[in-house]
Amino acid sequence: MIANARAAIDHGLVLGNPMGVRAPRTEPGLVAAVTTYAIPRIARDWRRILKPLRTHIEISAVFTHQAPKVRFASGIKARATCELADLLIVVDDARTGRRQAALIQAKMAAQRGTVQISRQQDKLQLELFQKWPRFDFEEPIYNLASVDFHSGGSAAECGRYGVIDRHLITPPIWSQMRPSKVPGKTLASPILADFIVGLVLNRVGREATPSLGSDWSKTVETLMRVTYGRFFHQRQSLGPVAFPRGNTTLAFLLQGSVIQTSVSTDGLLPIDAEPEPVSIDEEPPNRALSVIRIGLTE
Repeated sequence: MIANARAAIDHGLVLGNPMGVRAPRTEPGLVAAVTTYAIPRIARDWRRILKPLRTHIEISAVFTHQAPKVRFASGIKARATCELADLLIVVDDARTGRRQAALIQAKMAAQRGTVQISRQQDKLQLELFQKWPRFDFEEPIYNLASVDFHSGGSAAECGRYGVIDRHLITPPIWSQMRPSKVPGKTLASPILADFIVGLVLNRVGREATPSLGSDWSKTVETLMRVTYGRFFHQRQSLGPVAFPRGNTTLAFLLQGSVIQTSVSTDGLLPIDAEPEPVSIDEEPPNRALSVIRIGLTE
């Protein structure tokens, strides 16, 4: 499974941003490429591997260009504000009833094999991931305040830095670094494909099963609900306030610019299927986090 995921992610990082002309060169473009192009390929390959084990897989992925912001008391700034993360990866295993999840903050390597943190906003983001102080979501739709990831489990397992290295490397290397190791060298860190398989096996990330009722599990559930429902409450023709089942690949465009892509597949979607463009009339009313959700059933 690791080899298949590696090949799929490499393919996505090289192929580029959905609906774009050039290969991605920034964090958002690379996240979009992975969520749009790597996911169908992973689903197809894993479906073949899991079928003899009588396990079915469904993967959905949503890329959005504006993540939700949170407020917290910082050692750098009394009232700090930054985006929560760039990506949420969730594994829902219906066979066991367990949910495992992790937040990812994407960051381009400053030089080969090295991530640096220099801007104040980047330092605030790092402080959030390193310390996980209590925080409030800025937007009312999330209805979450004084969120405490230290309650009910290990906050250190909630997030990773996804350091993407393009320096003289094809395909780019996406390393998953512990925030405590940032800034620093990426050499000993697992790559994204290994991390995703680790989530499936409950070896990395943190349990976020809704019945736990922890702030972490509530946050994961709320992030998924807002992300998957963001466009559907505005465009009833696209279906109910839930991510559509089956094989779909959509790209939502505003004035010609992609602001969200959505992919849902059970492994039967063609590998390089281009997203079907859907024009919208105005910006969505709220920010949402990019999500990759892997569902396993018997």
